[in-house]
Order: sequence, then C-alpha cells, then structure tokens
Amino acid sequence: MNVLFVNPDSQTYYREFVRGLKEVGATVIGFGHLSRHRVPPSLRPYLDQYVTIQNLFDVEQLVAAARVVGRHVRIDRVETTDETLVVPTAQLRERLGLPGISVETAILCRDKSAMKDRLRAEGIPCAQSAACSSDAEVRAFVEKVSYPIILKPRAGFGSLNTHRVGSDAELNALLPKLGLGDGGRSMAAEEYVDGHEGFYDTIMLDDRVGHEFISHYYPGCLAATLDRSVSPQIAVTNRLDSDGYAELKEVGRKVNRILGITRSATHMEWFFGDKGLKFSEIGARPAGERIWDMYRAANEFDVYREWAHVVTTGQPSQTPSRRFAAGSIQIRPDRDGRYVGHEGLEDALKKCGPWIYESDIPTPGTPTHPLEKGWLVNTWFRLRHPDYDEVRRMMAYLGQTVKAHAR
Repeated sequence: MNVLFVNPDSQTYYREFVRGLKEVGATVIGFGHLSRHRVPPSLRPYLDQYVTIQNLFDVEQLVAAARVVGRHVRIDRVETTDETLVVPTAQLRERLGLPGISVETAILCRDKSAMKDRLRAEGIPCAQSAACSSDAEVRAFVEKVSYPIILKPRAGFGSLNTHRVGSDAELNALLPKLGLGDGGRSMAAEEYVDGHEGFYDTIMLDDRVGHEFISHYYPGCLAATLDRSVSPQIAVTNRLDSDGYAELKEVGRKVNRILGITRSATHMEWFFGDKGLKFSEIGARPAGERIWDMYRAANEFDVYREWAHVVTTGQPSQTPSRRFAAGSIQIRPDRDGRYVGHEGLEDALKKCGPWIYESDIPTPGTPTHPLEKGWLVNTWFRLRHPDYDEVRRMMAYLGQTVKAHAR
C-alpha cells in the first residue's frame, strides 16, 4: 500500500507514525514544508519519497503535487497526525477520491461549536455552547447561561488561548484583546463545567473501536496552565474494564460513530462533575505531548505500528497487555530564567526510581520554558506501575518533594 503522509517532519512525535507505516510494509510519500536536504536523518529511512510543499494549508498545492506523484505511484491513502492539517488533508483525500475521514467529519472535529451542536442533537451530553463573532453575541451567551463561561478558539489545540471568565469586569477586560469580528474572527463560548477532567482515546477501525485508552488530568488543563505552583499530572489507567468507565466508553464510542470517524486515531476530552458526564471536544488525531509513548509503555505493544496496521488493513494485529498504569508529571521552575538546580531529587529517585522509565532534568544554566509550551518541557518524569493508585501516589510524592529553582 502507498500512503501519502502530510507533514511528517514538524515534530519528532510524528516520525513514530511514519515509522509504523514503513514497518508494516507501506510505501510512504511525505508532503512537508522542508527542502529535501533538511529532512531529519532520523526520518529519512522511513520515507520512500519526500515532496516539498510551500504551503501545506493550500489544498490546490497539495492536489497538484499529489497528481504529479500519482503519475508514477498509485496513492492508496492520505494521512496526517497534525491537528491543524486535518481539514486540508481531508480535502486532498476527497479531491483524489480516496477513502478515509471526510471533509465534513474533519470540519466537525476542528470546529468546537459545530461539533457540539451536532453531538447535542444526537443526545450526547455537552456543555451549552455557541459560536460568537461579536462582543454582543458573547454577552448574549452570558445572559443565557450566566457566569462563569469559557472562551476559546473554535479550532484551537489543547488549552492554548482558553479563558475562564467569571464576571462582567473580567469580560470587559478580555473582549478588546480578542478582536471578535475583526477579519471574521469568532470564538467558541461555553458553559463552564466544574469537575474532574480526562480523555478517552481510540484507534478506530472501519466500523468500531479497535483499541481504547482512558486517562485523567490532575488538576484540569486550565488550572494547570494558570498556576505555576501546580505540578500537572496525567494518569493512564489500566482499569478500563471497571464499571465506573462503562458510561464513558459508551459515550466515546457513540461520538466516534456519530461523527463518522474511521481508520483514525481519536482524542476526546471529557468532564465529570455534579452534572454528570459531559463531552468536551474531540480531535481526529492522536493525543499530543507524546501521550502515545505512555500507551506503549503501559501496554507493552507498539501502538504506532498498530495504528499503521489499522490504517493500511482496517484490522488490529496486537493486543495491549494492560499490565501497567502510567503517569506523567511536570515540575515547574519557580520562575522563568535559567535553572540553578533542584532540591529533593535524591529522595525522589530513591523512592520512585525503579518505576521511572523516562525523565528530563535540566542542568544548571539551561533556559526554562514558559508554562504554555506544554507538559514535556522543564523538569518531568514518566513512570509506570501495575497499580494505578501507586502511580498516583508516586506522582504526588514527586510533586511534593522535587523543587526546581531558576533565576
């Protein structure tokens, strides 16, 4: 099978998916923004051909290049793992008459307001939401649902540029910065849902879920983004068959079916609180922050190769062990600047070291990274253990014990 992979080179994470395709026997053609001589050496062995595209968001450029390639090689699939390119990739797929996620599905998985409208109409529990293109529309939404509300990009990624607004004063201060209506700009306004936050990820077959994974945020993403003192955690459970996850799995599978997602990774965010389970959003792509590395470590299988096998055959080939739960914790520096050192490391490694399978501990003099740069910057640890509760205890200990200092 010949697979055209859009944007294989902008993140090292994406290269794992390209590797998976090559290892299951696919011929891989990369469409990227780099000149050929700048393609990273670590990626080159997995690409049979690389085509430089000036603008990966320009569908006409993608189509023209694909037709040139198609004169010599039959293209069977068009794939990407880049959230921002899901729609252009679907448009290219449609223009070439190839199977895969449709343009309609891709748009629904990018536009958070349209996504919720569609799912709400099908009975999926969602927070109230609206697409707002003016200050007046935001104020009308506040009148409808009351404070607090969330304002975020309709096609944003993660919690970037997400705002919690709790009063008229906060709204009045924020709206001028958003520039709603300027150049047609709009944002998603949502009812604030207070509760526990997590995500449900899958590898979809043609007609059903092939593999599923459930993870938890401690604390929620927005709280972690706003408070430097927080050591944010992600915990991947190995207790998927517990009764407490039955409703989540049912809702997640139904969401994938309603949106028509096939032969793709999915990443669905959810909340659970006083109002019960609420769908938050979904992407037709794998979770970011190298979360799939955690699935690989916890389940003792090559999840990237498994994704590639599903993409090329429509069938699973491996069984996850569920032997381990996994965790990821970030230790933020006490200020921006350069690292001067850590405290508590020796005790932390003595207690948790046997279960830490990956970490990054910046040396003195290393520049710090802003909080908005994500979870795998600054000081971080990843660990696994057969007992989910023990993973949680060890992450709590690391967060309380290890301190990172900068100046």
